[in-house]
Amino acid sequence: MRRYRWAVLAVAAGLAAGLASAVVSVKFQLVVFGFNIMYIISPLLAGFVESYIAGRKYGASTGAVSAILVFLSVNIYGWLFPAEPIQWNVFTVGGLLLAFQAAFPTTVNFILAAAIMYALGLLGKGMGDRLTGGDGTVPLGYETSGAGIGIAVGEAVGDPEDLDELRKLAVERMLSDAEAMGGRGAVDIQLKVTAIGSDIIAVTATGTATE
Repeated sequence: MRRYRWAVLAVAAGLAAGLASAVVSVKFQLVVFGFNIMYIISPLLAGFVESYIAGRKYGASTGAVSAILVFLSVNIYGWLFPAEPIQWNVFTVGGLLLAFQAAFPTTVNFILAAAIMYALGLLGKGMGDRLTGGDGTVPLGYETSGAGIGIAVGEAVGDPEDLDELRKLAVERMLSDAEAMGGRGAVDIQLKVTAIGSDIIAVTATGTATE
């Protein structure tokens, strides 16, 4: 029972430190970028003090409960007293995320990692669509003169590490197909890369054979 007393004292100390810093911030009007720093500093200070005492005396995490309590307290104060206005913006949302990150670090870090990976995936897809036209093909822009006589196709299959060589081989086979049709070249050549299993890709080159 005595051991749990330190957990309660850790939370109480964090709460006291956070609220004290909020009082100081309001008293001395510590405002940065138009908002009082208590909305960020006070929850962080509460979480730090609580975690420090809990780690030294309790021997385990107490969940940074004081950080959440202080964050809620200063935001309620900001809503009730127009002299210290508060509204939902990047700073208040950021402060809330920091408070919950202190209380539930594993869960919040997992959510943040998933969000970052998803955002990077969307960014990569956007860049890929711009480069490929959105359909997985890569226009090469080969130009010849003459009327089109048919669609020429060439394909090469191999290891993903040999992508450049597979592209060249697919284009060569496509041009050979165009020549077999009686053509002298090809226009509107495009490449499409398709994964076949985990370690094999197929590169397909298509173009319009011209006379």
